[in-house]
Amino acid sequence: MKKRLLIVDDDREFSNVLKEQLAESKWLEVCGLATEVDEAWQMLQRTRPDMVILGGIKEAERGVLCQQFRLAYPQLSFIAACSPQELMWEPFFRNLGIWVVAKPVQPGQLEALAMVPQGMMAGSVHQNHPNPLEVPPPLHAPTNQIQQPTAEPFSESSYGGSTVPKHLITVYGPKGGVGKTFISRELAIFFSMQRREGRPMRVLAVDFNLDLGTFATTLNLPRTPNLFTWVQDIDVQLQAFVQRQGRDPFTVRHEEWQEYASAVTLSPQDIEKYIVCHAETGLHVLTSPRDIRHSFEIRDYHLYLILETLKQSIYDVILIDTAPDTTDATIQALFFAEHVVMVGNPIVDSIENIQRLLKLLREAEYPEERIQVCMNRLQRREMFTLDEIRAYFQLHPSRKIFSVPDDAEVKKSINTGVPVMMHPGRIAAKEAIETLGKALLPVDTENTGVTPKGKTKDRSSLLRWLWG
Repeated sequence: MKKRLLIVDDDREFSNVLKEQLAESKWLEVCGLATEVDEAWQMLQRTRPDMVILGGIKEAERGVLCQQFRLAYPQLSFIAACSPQELMWEPFFRNLGIWVVAKPVQPGQLEALAMVPQGMMAGSVHQNHPNPLEVPPPLHAPTNQIQQPTAEPFSESSYGGSTVPKHLITVYGPKGGVGKTFISRELAIFFSMQRREGRPMRVLAVDFNLDLGTFATTLNLPRTPNLFTWVQDIDVQLQAFVQRQGRDPFTVRHEEWQEYASAVTLSPQDIEKYIVCHAETGLHVLTSPRDIRHSFEIRDYHLYLILETLKQSIYDVILIDTAPDTTDATIQALFFAEHVVMVGNPIVDSIENIQRLLKLLREAEYPEERIQVCMNRLQRREMFTLDEIRAYFQLHPSRKIFSVPDDAEVKKSINTGVPVMMHPGRIAAKEAIETLGKALLPVDTENTGVTPKGKTKDRSSLLRWLWG
């Protein structure tokens, strides 16, 4: 029995050509063409399709539209038809459970997807690619690989044996040297000092600056094990599986590795084998590789698998520190995130880079409400005011730009590896980080590890300071 396909795309030529190509298909029949969102909703109700292919629709975000369709029609399968330029957002669509095909779409690609059982993990299908039905089944870590964790593991009793809602926060700055890693470190420490339902929050910091990351260095932590340790174990499992299928791993193309990896399931419990622990706060850290050359061996499908596994972990907060670039690691971290902290300095080149990045994300229909802008090292007198910066970024007047002041304690903190959040007194940078952290994630106001705000008993007045 043929499956019914609804084509949603404002490119009428694309839709008509695809309909003609599928006219003789034994597996699919086109039940409707929609060029607008309202029209698509009407056809969903009237034609009752089995599959929907989503192309470009002006004034509509494809990911959000797919989620709305899925809530109303959970049985549907969704395919994103992307231009070559849009394929850079593939990890985002896969994260939403949407198959991805590249334009021009070949009828054989859609016919192959029509044969995939409902509920199979979404992946990508490219031209000259193996049939999706040949993708290997979920793969689990071998039980004979035993490593001693370097961090104290969380017990099942500590979280009641259930997976709690987690928050994935990505800290990004499109220019180097703006203090992005400092902000990442302080936010991670802030969250690790909070409590949820009477227990300390479980926080994992991930260094996605794969070649020149320094998150571990800023906390005086070792860098073994690290991300590359995990990648090596993933490769061992993938290669062993391929060999059991009678294939030589050296003959497998990159696109095929992507497809194999899209069906892999890693165990979240294995994460603790690859992390180091900050003893003073209990913060867990997944560090970047020690050797720069190791970063060259980390592929996009490794990162996708790792992020998918982190989503299933027991951590309350996962904070990702990224590089000042637009590589696969950074793009995936942005699209997996619930919240993004965009860090910059109040100087021309930093402001310009943020504006350019915001423009790119808007063109990609990225949900802008996820983004919080933070100006680091703000001094009392700056050439640009926060209102001027907000206007240049084309942000709504109600949107707040967070700021962290330039502080002598910050420089001391960076050089000693002791976070400002662990400073016993009240300093301006510490208060600014608390404000940003609470805006990202409301925390318990009682029994926190951070000194509460308000007037302190020993705070001297100006007169008392003058007269001793």
